[in-house]
Amino acid sequence: MLDFERLGFITPTPRLLALSAISELIKYGAQASTLRQLNNYENTRVTLTKTQQVGLTELQQRFEQLTPHEQLPSFETLIYEKISHNPVFFERAVPLFFDFDINQDSISAHSQEHKLWQRVTWREIILRLTASGHLDRADILTRCLLALRRDFRRPLLTWFKELFLALRPTPAERLARQAELTELLAHPLPLVVNFALDQLKDLWTEPAFRLDALLLYAEGLLTRQDLKTGIKTLLGGFGKLLKRHPAQAPTLARLYAAALAHADGAVQERAARGLADLLQAKKPLLTPAETAETTDSLRHYADLLGPAARALVAPWLAAAEETATPTEPGEAYAPLADFQPEISPATAIAPVADWHELLFLTGQVLKHDDPGALERWVDGLLRLQGHWPADYAAALQPYVQRILPYLKDKTATEQAAILKNPSLPDGHAGLAQALVLSWANGFAAPLLPRVSLRETYSVADPLVAVEQQRLAHAERLLRQRQPLPLLSTPTHAPHWLAPEVLVQRLLAYQAAGEEPMPADVAVALARLAYASPGADAARPLLPTLDHEGLRELLGWLLAAAPGPLPVAATGRKSLLKQFTERLGQLLPPAAAPTPAALAEALPWLWAVAARTRQPAAEFPALAALTPGPCPGVVGPWQPRWALVRESNTYVEKWKPGKPEVTNRWTELRIEPATSAGAPAGAAPSGLLLYSLHAALKPGHAYHRWHHTTPLVADFPFLEALVPRLPAPLHWHLLGLVATRDAPDSSAREGLSQALRGLLTVGPAFDEAAALLLAVGLTNNAPVCRALALEVLLAAVPTRRLDPTRLGQALGQLLAADFVPIPRLSDNLAQARAIDTPTDDALRQTLEALLPELPAAPLRNTRKLLEAYADLVGRTRRPVPPAVQARLREWQATPALKKVATGLLA
Repeated sequence: MLDFERLGFITPTPRLLALSAISELIKYGAQASTLRQLNNYENTRVTLTKTQQVGLTELQQRFEQLTPHEQLPSFETLIYEKISHNPVFFERAVPLFFDFDINQDSISAHSQEHKLWQRVTWREIILRLTASGHLDRADILTRCLLALRRDFRRPLLTWFKELFLALRPTPAERLARQAELTELLAHPLPLVVNFALDQLKDLWTEPAFRLDALLLYAEGLLTRQDLKTGIKTLLGGFGKLLKRHPAQAPTLARLYAAALAHADGAVQERAARGLADLLQAKKPLLTPAETAETTDSLRHYADLLGPAARALVAPWLAAAEETATPTEPGEAYAPLADFQPEISPATAIAPVADWHELLFLTGQVLKHDDPGALERWVDGLLRLQGHWPADYAAALQPYVQRILPYLKDKTATEQAAILKNPSLPDGHAGLAQALVLSWANGFAAPLLPRVSLRETYSVADPLVAVEQQRLAHAERLLRQRQPLPLLSTPTHAPHWLAPEVLVQRLLAYQAAGEEPMPADVAVALARLAYASPGADAARPLLPTLDHEGLRELLGWLLAAAPGPLPVAATGRKSLLKQFTERLGQLLPPAAAPTPAALAEALPWLWAVAARTRQPAAEFPALAALTPGPCPGVVGPWQPRWALVRESNTYVEKWKPGKPEVTNRWTELRIEPATSAGAPAGAAPSGLLLYSLHAALKPGHAYHRWHHTTPLVADFPFLEALVPRLPAPLHWHLLGLVATRDAPDSSAREGLSQALRGLLTVGPAFDEAAALLLAVGLTNNAPVCRALALEVLLAAVPTRRLDPTRLGQALGQLLAADFVPIPRLSDNLAQARAIDTPTDDALRQTLEALLPELPAAPLRNTRKLLEAYADLVGRTRRPVPPAVQARLREWQATPALKKVATGLLA
């Protein structure tokens, strides 16, 4: 790049120059490696070919710093010498490495000589250039700190931090850069804040240190829940500051008190100890007024204090609070027994008002992130058919070009030809896009059935096929200019269908002579609020339905107390049907077929209705529907999940001695099985919404992403199809994204999507939802843990949380060493002292968790016991026998003896 600049071909920007320079290490490394290899050949009297001889001569000329007939220096030294003899390079290019993210942390030079692998990074080169004086040490130190202020990737920030530490700055050098270090305390990443505090902690007592700036930033740090190590370092340094600057006692007392609100018990304990030392100093450091103010502020944090911190500041807590502590148990938490959605004007979904809103909503639908927007848009298309303007196709052109960008350069004739036979995207995202294109083309030809749901590297969820049939039915109605709605369009948020509206829609279909579409009916049954007040208004309308099968099905589903399934639900098969089923078992498996006629689909619709109304019930009458075990028909799908220890051993042949390395990890496995324990068979019909995932086997982990990527993108839309019983979908997701506790962007986004679905009002969490929440609370990604905590707090007032199921799932994850305890203890600490029901729900969760842990205590078990002791003290509930038994076993451990004895007292 510098050569091009010198010749006048180009004037590089700073970033372009940095990118060009950073890659020079690879080029110099390749040259140095080849030079050493050819030189070794020559020294061992290996005859070089003419080409090799020319190459060796050329390389010796490029490394002009070499002395003829002398032994070659090391691989790293060759590269260093090459760069150090180019002053323009390290004077202009290297300083730019600190201004841009150009993969400084990953680019390196490699060489392999005599089976010895060598690697040289820019860190080693910069350190040698600095040590030799080619780079200004003071400038590099300052640039490292300035780079840490930038919005770089975390690995790159780590690289700059380690470079700074590798230079081993002296206290004088760090003191000269106290302004830069102090400004790093405002960085959003704990990595940078902890580094800055670690560099500052031994400078606080220096006369030249500016204490006012540190105290200004300290107030904001103490309230950050993502900081623990840094805050403990800060609080530990306050004691040194107090000895040197006693006049700062009022400020430090206020900061100590503010730290008591932190969720971490260790932070609280250190703050309480510092505050106690300050308040009981032999020589008073606070005036009586300041002491009274500090004590008064202390009372505001009393409910947040853990046992250790409370014991340290107990003498200064108000006597009134001590005597007013309740002695009777507070309000007990109990999960919801029977959930019914709210069907009222407050939750009613407003239909699309006019053409303008419909056009605006089209853009929202193409974003593919809001199931409610898609439902309203399709309903608006069907209902407002007669209100489209004559030139509506022209208004849709921006959306058409968003879907098919290559249309911009085409003529009108070419665009029309393409729209007749467009190249459609695959999966759920392609369904709405196909409907938009079909609309723009006047519904001249059906496009929805042409959307592919299975490509080489992408396999759509089986529920997407149901959605495809629903939307294809809507497309057919639009082609026929039928102003009929989809039966399954939700009427109340988020995705519920009022019973009287469903019956009215069926009557509208009956009046129009249109047979209901089976997939549409199946989704309508899954969304039906069967026990809402609207059921009383719907039942008198049922006799007017001409279709006997639907009339009987809805009569059973909407009954106040449904009885046993009628004979019509058993789906008696003819001899011909039995023969074809046996023949089908001998043929290769294919996608589950979906009956086209309503009469053929009725037995499957009965299975959906029965499972929707009674999710955990057994229906022996439906056994004749399936030739073999099929979860979700006779009984619910209850897969087993297990935590299995895995290992992988390999030999690092490129290292000296060829060491053998063994990696070990714990894997979460979802093992599908029916209620009877037999292996799950494929669903015999695509209408069995609760059975489609039972037999899915993604196969090897390498192929899971074929299923994971589309599932993560489509998850909100799929969950909207089965709002009352999303458990099969949850199990399927867990089997794809929660198998290992390792950083994975797809897993993180998949868990986030599922956890957002748990934030809404719904039935109490079943086993799948509880495991999903447990995995979220202990996930390696902070965003997932924060979202799971939000789910936990939202599930208490709605009574969706089942503490026993959640505690057992968490206990098994911890006992198998799938996740570390601090992730959970730190998360739960933020939920305590919010209100009495939340405290009681957390207490019940820990009481189900602790017996699951092994008798030999895990590391950091004390954190859980301290949290449990705090909750027992708040709720005034006795310790159950199962927990007492585990506590007696743990009493023998010195680290747990004190807290365990206190709980058993």
